[in-house]
Amino acid sequence: MLEQWYRSRAGDLHLVYDWMPSFVRSSLTSVRGWTLARNRYAPENFRFFDELVSRERLTRGQIEKQQVASLQRILNSVRQNCLFYRDYPDVRLNSISDWLQIPILTRTQIQRNSSAMINQSIPERERILVATTGTTGSSLKVCYTSAVMQKNWAFRMQQFSWAGVKPRTPRITAFGNRVVPANRTTPPYWIHNAAERQTFLSIFHLSPATAPDYIAFLRKHEGWVLEGFPSVLTILADFILTKAEPIPMRALFTDGEPVHAYLREKLESAFSTRLFNTYGNTELCGLVQQCEQGGMHLNPDYAFLEVLDEDGRPLPPGQTGYLVWTGFINDSMPFVRYRIGDRGAWSAVQRCACGRESPLVDPGMTRESDLLYSADGRVFSPRSVNQVLKGTTAFRFCQFVQREPGQVLVRAVGAGEQAERELQKVRNEISLLLGKHSVVDTELATTPITKSGGKTPLVLQETGRD
Repeated sequence: MLEQWYRSRAGDLHLVYDWMPSFVRSSLTSVRGWTLARNRYAPENFRFFDELVSRERLTRGQIEKQQVASLQRILNSVRQNCLFYRDYPDVRLNSISDWLQIPILTRTQIQRNSSAMINQSIPERERILVATTGTTGSSLKVCYTSAVMQKNWAFRMQQFSWAGVKPRTPRITAFGNRVVPANRTTPPYWIHNAAERQTFLSIFHLSPATAPDYIAFLRKHEGWVLEGFPSVLTILADFILTKAEPIPMRALFTDGEPVHAYLREKLESAFSTRLFNTYGNTELCGLVQQCEQGGMHLNPDYAFLEVLDEDGRPLPPGQTGYLVWTGFINDSMPFVRYRIGDRGAWSAVQRCACGRESPLVDPGMTRESDLLYSADGRVFSPRSVNQVLKGTTAFRFCQFVQREPGQVLVRAVGAGEQAERELQKVRNEISLLLGKHSVVDTELATTPITKSGGKTPLVLQETGRD
């Protein structure tokens, strides 16, 4: 159970990891990569992948019938195995409309009852506990297993196949992994995972000063797959478009943030390839993936989605509401009718040129991507900043107010001694992230700062950059 061991000791291991030379860090990364790859590319997962592909051409009627059966299976399972759901109504589902009898689950309920939501039939030795990094800055504890993560990877391979990318095609990854020490000032700003033919880029060292190093690295790896947060890849694209010619890549895969039209145009121009976006979540209860024709498809094998108004009523295509998810793959900690906090809409047009009849979604329409700047010129995407909030449980919201480059107010909504302790921990982490010339203040507030339309962005600018 190496992955469980690693997850439980990740903080302490990272302190040792940062002191290691680059080749040792790559070796350690490859060891963990080998354990993940053995799980991801096991024969049974390729069989599951083949099943997913075989169901891509189901009709809408067949999809609805399949989802009703999946909802009944999940409801029966949670009532039997999860203490939190024991008193849920024993509904016999004949159609999707029957599902409205089930209560809506809120984020606050999960924070207060996370242990009771774990499937008691899953042995403790198999449970992997992780923390989310939600856009509100309010973290959740989530449980899953290696078997759940194996299935989750099959859905990644399914989207790779839509882009014509085979498993284990060489790829560069620019998500939130802290792969090199924060105080590093010379390359390499990356680390290699030989087991998956993968290179992790640090997203915490991006600046005009390091731009030539990143550009040279990407140029050396032309034709690889590139994956990462859209805002991070946009920083790289800006470096490329202002300093060099486009760098052709095999394909782009983005996740964690919305991709607006102007960002898509910039990214596809800088990397001379198609972009495939994904909406997912750490809770593993929802998945929307872009196909080869540009449609954002709900994956009906992964989850059931509702788009509801403020009063919990279903909305028609084209009207923005709250995304409410019921996941099908994470049986270790199922989320049933979970109002996750994101807003989106069913696409107004429900036909895709790819021919798949799975529903089309415009997800995460109200998330914002703003940047944080250090005094030495480094640039951080919202997802880079959000990594310091992992594990916090005492905040309802947490926001970062930029006053000047390197000057930040960490503004958390919470109260009590635990909130005070966690706020100081976040302050220390963001100070380390921004560097020795940073000035970081803290404030406990009663309500978050909202912008037009009721948006609560993670990063707010008071520097005139808006």
